[in-house]
Amino acid sequence: MKKLLPILILLLISSALKAQKLAPPHFRGGDKAFHDFLDQNLKWPKDTLVKQGIVKVSFFVEDNGALTDIKLVQGFSPEFDKEALRVIKLSPRWIAATRDGKPIKSKYSVPIQYELTVL
Repeated sequence: MKKLLPILILLLISSALKAQKLAPPHFRGGDKAFHDFLDQNLKWPKDTLVKQGIVKVSFFVEDNGALTDIKLVQGFSPEFDKEALRVIKLSPRWIAATRDGKPIKSKYSVPIQYELTVL
């Protein structure tokens, strides 16, 4: 019995510490679909001399996939910042994050890179 006690204690501790399975939220169709969505919807602000920059936007992905509390985290130009927020607000519902297979609300941030390429 004395030999079984440490084994039982280890089994109880390991089952109590069992890691929860977490999966992050993602755009329906994956990263390529998200990049395609951005390419199709982002418009280059008119009359700007800016050639490149990054706007970082954060938001919550609700358990039903809706995006809420969309905020600018890092901007570089008011016109580009406004455009990035506009496009993220257009986004269709995402696939929610999951914990142990159940959808949960989670926070997510995404950098949006603007780069003017001249051919």
